[in-house]
Amino acid sequence: MKAGIHLGMALWVFWALASLAYAQESCSVKEQCSDCIQTPGCLWCSKLKEGSPTSSHCVPETSQLESFCDAQHIENPQNNVEVVQNDPLSDVSKDVRQTGRIIQLAPQRLKLKLRKGKAQHVSLTYRQVKDYPVDLYYLMDLSNSMLDDKENLAKLGSKLADTMRNLTTQFKLGFGSFVDKVLMPFTDTAEAKLQSPCKDCAPPYSYRNDLPLDSDPAQFTAKVISASISGNMDAPEGGFDALMQAMVCKKQIGWRDTVRKIIVFSTDAKFHHAGDGKLAGIVQPNDEQCHLDEKGLYNDFDKYDYPSVAQINKIARQEEINVIFAVSGYADLYESLSKMIEASSFGLLDANSANVVELVKEQYEKITSKIKLSDNLTDTSPVTISYSSKCHGFQDMTTNECGDMKEGSEVVFDLNVTAIECPADGKPFLVEVKTLQDKLILEVEFDCNCGCETTNREDNSTLCNLQGALVCGVCSCYPGFRGDRCQCTTSGFHELNEDESQCTMEGDSYACSNQGYCSCGACVCDNPDYVTGKYCQCNRRLCSNGNSQECSGHGTCVCGECICKPGYVGQFCECEDDSKCREPGKEVCSGHGECKCGKCRCTPSSDVHYSGQYCEDCQSCSTGKCNKFRDCVQCQHFGTGVLGKTEECNKCEIKPQPVDFLEDKIANGARLCTFEDTDTGCHVHFTYMYMDNGKYSIYVLRELQCPEAAPVLGIVFGLVAAIVAIGLLTLLIWKLLTTIHDRREYAKFEDERRKAQWNTDGNPLYRPATNTFKNPAFAQQTQ
Repeated sequence: MKAGIHLGMALWVFWALASLAYAQESCSVKEQCSDCIQTPGCLWCSKLKEGSPTSSHCVPETSQLESFCDAQHIENPQNNVEVVQNDPLSDVSKDVRQTGRIIQLAPQRLKLKLRKGKAQHVSLTYRQVKDYPVDLYYLMDLSNSMLDDKENLAKLGSKLADTMRNLTTQFKLGFGSFVDKVLMPFTDTAEAKLQSPCKDCAPPYSYRNDLPLDSDPAQFTAKVISASISGNMDAPEGGFDALMQAMVCKKQIGWRDTVRKIIVFSTDAKFHHAGDGKLAGIVQPNDEQCHLDEKGLYNDFDKYDYPSVAQINKIARQEEINVIFAVSGYADLYESLSKMIEASSFGLLDANSANVVELVKEQYEKITSKIKLSDNLTDTSPVTISYSSKCHGFQDMTTNECGDMKEGSEVVFDLNVTAIECPADGKPFLVEVKTLQDKLILEVEFDCNCGCETTNREDNSTLCNLQGALVCGVCSCYPGFRGDRCQCTTSGFHELNEDESQCTMEGDSYACSNQGYCSCGACVCDNPDYVTGKYCQCNRRLCSNGNSQECSGHGTCVCGECICKPGYVGQFCECEDDSKCREPGKEVCSGHGECKCGKCRCTPSSDVHYSGQYCEDCQSCSTGKCNKFRDCVQCQHFGTGVLGKTEECNKCEIKPQPVDFLEDKIANGARLCTFEDTDTGCHVHFTYMYMDNGKYSIYVLRELQCPEAAPVLGIVFGLVAAIVAIGLLTLLIWKLLTTIHDRREYAKFEDERRKAQWNTDGNPLYRPATNTFKNPAFAQQTQ
């Protein structure tokens, strides 16, 4: 097989080979032509040559046909494709306003004639046109807590219009508001409260179409300004009632046909849903119909319950509407809701909706940057489709969506369409493969019958003992007769001494596989609804693991064995294959676990614990995915970093949720990432954790962790004070030491003085002379 065959094609090839292997075993047991050609890999010979090496009319396609059958007697139908409509794609270099109809998807209609089990390839091209028209309807909660949000929206109305005009010149803006059902216990129905439920509030209402879609932005601003705030009693609001009416009231809202339809759903509260209406005695389910009066008010709120999430999703798909949940509270709730509603997205508003314009622009670009194909097939549909694409020239991959779309971008999708059942009514089956704006219609016919059943039929054939018709070379017995030549009647019991050699399959020791009895040289199966085959060897119950669907709805039961559709494995096709457990170019689960039903189960270890979608992450694995997420976290929440406020930031698939604390996330197994914001010098802290839905849950600490600024004046004055204090302390110590020294010396002096014995008659220091001299002159004078 060529290396360039993409994964999706490889899976189809694998499925075809598996089908062929089963066909070689099961072809020979098919006794009718229609049963034969409905078995993948089998063909029918309506007239065997004399001396044919086989007695079976149904043989594998790989058989040497020339040895037992002429070409004109072979029934082996092939798929056929007829192009019904293939208008050229719109030229992006031309103004779509002047070209009339906008075509982004080609072809638009095909007629397929499919044989059961044989895949048919269809190529589909999508090109995004320039300046595609947009209808944007702003649906706002006008309960009392949204007063500041309404005021900001009124101020930003012209800016929102300018922003949309830069995205497309063909746009219209509309405005609607909602509160809740005017019934207890949702709203206070006391007479005074019905007039003014809160201070300076208007009477309560359920939903009001304030402004149908209009191309004049001044009208939008005026209607937002004039809209009055109201109030209700309980915390959840009646947003689902409003959303349903805004989607189904096409004429009243003014939805155009060939446009991109967007509803911005703005609130700060939870929502009521199906079942809550019983609190007010409303038991009739929402009828998904428009009930607006001439003033644009929804007055049948007391007749119908709130819609369910499934109903909102159904109508959003049916009416081809994108919903943007722009909320300032309950982020986790609305993020989960957006995942349940196809073609919806989620964005977090500031507390007063000051960032509403940036959010709408961001979500609009996210919507338009991705093309996703969907279809109307269900698990019970007789047709399956697998998708693959190169997406802008990259490696082929199994996918029905491509991102990074821009005006003029063109992508090609490869579809493999397969009939897995032959409908009992034989009517053509319509399949819609579509984007939100364009669609391809496949009109599928099923080639389940043989041509020889009408052209090669001999009634009352002598080869059938005049008790049956010879159809496609074999006997089709009339009621009451059976046998390969219609030689036996269906009445009475089978003979006890019946020769069972013709009813025993080669290699089996029991006649009719022990699931029937042999009569007239043929097996009569015990329960023909489930047990079939020439030897009763095929049991459909073996294709079910206890649920109501054969092969879990993901395959075809061929003689008691499940042939799984591409992407599924297991005895009952109950598991997705390992393609979702493998990063491109890497081994399954990164070599650190095993793939169980399309999900990696990481191998536990005492040294290293691996986690993540592909078991690629661990606490000691360098920085894990911190570096992968850091730029998007930094730009989306703080508007800084490498991506800053660039267009690349808007392409980030992750949406970090701000929180005040991360300790609880870490305690639940999330990984903590910390890095420095080079723009501010502060630190960013966030956590990420892989979830079962295949995505990462990311929470970021709301505020940057910045070091406090150094108190310069405090340091200067503190330093001066410290020097003065040290000086004073030094002088004090010096004074203390000298005082102590003086006191010690004085005490010593006093002690010495007390010990001295003073003589009062003379000087104790005096010493008499040793020689005495007399002065004669002095002596004479004295005489």
